[in-house]
Amino acid sequence: MAARTAVFAAASPWVRDRFAESPRDGVVLHGGAQAVYVRVEDTVLAVVARGGVQVPCGAHTTLASLTGLDGTGTLPSAGAPVRLGDGSLSVGSADVRVARLIDARAPRFDATDASAMLARLRTVPLDPAVVGELPADALDGLRDGDPSALDHLLGLGSGLTPLGDDVTCGWLATMVAAAHPAAAPVSDRVLQIATARTTALSATLLHRSTEGDVLPNFARVLHQLRQPASPDEPAASVAALARIGHTSGTGLLLGLTLALDHLVSRSCP
Repeated sequence: MAARTAVFAAASPWVRDRFAESPRDGVVLHGGAQAVYVRVEDTVLAVVARGGVQVPCGAHTTLASLTGLDGTGTLPSAGAPVRLGDGSLSVGSADVRVARLIDARAPRFDATDASAMLARLRTVPLDPAVVGELPADALDGLRDGDPSALDHLLGLGSGLTPLGDDVTCGWLATMVAAAHPAAAPVSDRVLQIATARTTALSATLLHRSTEGDVLPNFARVLHQLRQPASPDEPAASVAALARIGHTSGTGLLLGLTLALDHLVSRSCP
């Protein structure tokens, strides 16, 4: 029997709990040097190298590259079997285990801070070509907290995760971080329709946003918008987030903008 390799990772409590469940079989969705995505039933998890995008559904390693993770000397191929449960995610001869917990939640803030946060955010304009991919009335509906807007956003737009999903994730995570009641009906609609409307990865990220889980880049932007250490600090972090993915970062920022606008103009429950 081939020797197995233990790979230790940091992950959120939610990811740790998925690893701890009863064993289930799944498949590799995508094998890349910086991230390997696997699907087990309707849930997508990732094993992420240190240079990869730190998705909230990921187990984050210190590996420089995931080449050879499965023991073949190459990248895990799409469709390759994986096994999740009893404390590990097994990919080929590697057993990925959660050794350290991290907090993937967006930092909490008071809705009364939203006006100043929005003013700082708007100093960095969003790409109008990206914003123009989505119907304006659906974006207005999301800003207003209308759950039916998701019927016209989820699964829509370009990017590895559809742009409409990224916008929704940004809006939801912000509203959850502000503990605002408008998050609840939108969260409920996400849980009802996301799995059928979009990709498995995007549905998983949408589900995590209902609990406020986000990329660390997004969490950093929220923190710096609320408490900037210098006038330049929020702008640099906003620009860094916008560079993530084809449209993902910009979509998250648009969702954040819509949520802060909601909090400024409609903060009374």
